[in-house]
Amino acid sequence: MKHFLFIIFLFSSLSVVSQITVLVTPADTIVCYGDSVAFTAIPNVGTYTGTVTYKWQKNFIDISGATDSIFAIASVTANSPGLFRCIITGEVDTIADTSNNAQLRMYPKINIDTLYRYNPLGCPRECKGQFKTQVSGGTQFENYPPYIYDWHGGFSQDTIVFGLCRGHYNLTVTDSLGCSVDSSYYVDVLKAPKVDFEFSPRDTIYLTNPNIQMSFPDSMKQYLTNWTWDFGDSTKIPNVNPVSHSYSEEMMLSNKESRFIVLLNFTDINGCDTIITHELIIKLTELTIPNVFTPNGDGINDDLRIWLEGESKDKDFREAYLSNEFVVFDRWGKKVFEESNYQSGDWNGANLSDGTYFYILKCQGQFRDDIFKGVITILRGAGR
Repeated sequence: MKHFLFIIFLFSSLSVVSQITVLVTPADTIVCYGDSVAFTAIPNVGTYTGTVTYKWQKNFIDISGATDSIFAIASVTANSPGLFRCIITGEVDTIADTSNNAQLRMYPKINIDTLYRYNPLGCPRECKGQFKTQVSGGTQFENYPPYIYDWHGGFSQDTIVFGLCRGHYNLTVTDSLGCSVDSSYYVDVLKAPKVDFEFSPRDTIYLTNPNIQMSFPDSMKQYLTNWTWDFGDSTKIPNVNPVSHSYSEEMMLSNKESRFIVLLNFTDINGCDTIITHELIIKLTELTIPNVFTPNGDGINDDLRIWLEGESKDKDFREAYLSNEFVVFDRWGKKVFEESNYQSGDWNGANLSDGTYFYILKCQGQFRDDIFKGVITILRGAGR
């Protein structure tokens, strides 16, 4: 009777153990260096309804943190190949199973032994960069080229690439099996001196005073062998700094403004040519002259200010002309204020009573003079 009970107990225990098994797929796989691979543990729990846990091993040694049903390698390296298996365990330790051994193999790795520039540096605007590579490893088949080189998007069997502009590039080498390896490289050029130029008075001038001066810092001359200014109106001036130019009236369009692209073309001490451009605007002159001001000391509209239409009120209207004369009369024709080259804010009606006055502003221009006449009222009581 005791032997019968033992047989029943043993049979019962085996039935429990058989309720849970696990299979790992793929069982045998071979990949390229850098590929990704994932092993999946597929449990067969039978009638078992409890939870299960997973523990992955590589070459029969536990893998730290590998406790999911899938074990993935994002990028296969030389250390990745081996035997992988998964141990699955139920809530009761005796309910467990160890999977089959799944083998991971790797094709021979391709090695980019060297990747180097083998020509002198070119000028910044040139595309003369040349790179060369030497490759080993991988797999080669007869009647197949040993490697295919993808130089920044163009497939070739050449170990050399030509005509590269400055920038970052990528080389991909592929063997006969389709395995590949990437390497990045940078094409550099000779450094150009950091030269820029400025306008005086500004990058916007006026037809009544179409005179401009341009310059670059004198400290940059040591890096230049020669240079040429191009004013966009067929005028070119070489090797002068600063340089002045006057635009002709014939160059102006019939609309309110004309735009010119001004260039500085220079050759540096490396023999490289560089072009720097800026836009210059030439406008017709329009002035705004108020007809009232309130010199009451409140800091608002306390003097007569004149400004250029469409510009900031802080911009000096005198930039638009060569010179000006400003005269103010009272209503009996007596001159009460006069100034040559009047600047906004110079007249505040001092020692004059409130009332109406008359002004004449004569502005001398490059090709013609403008005369502005009008009435202006002084109101000290305004704003109080």
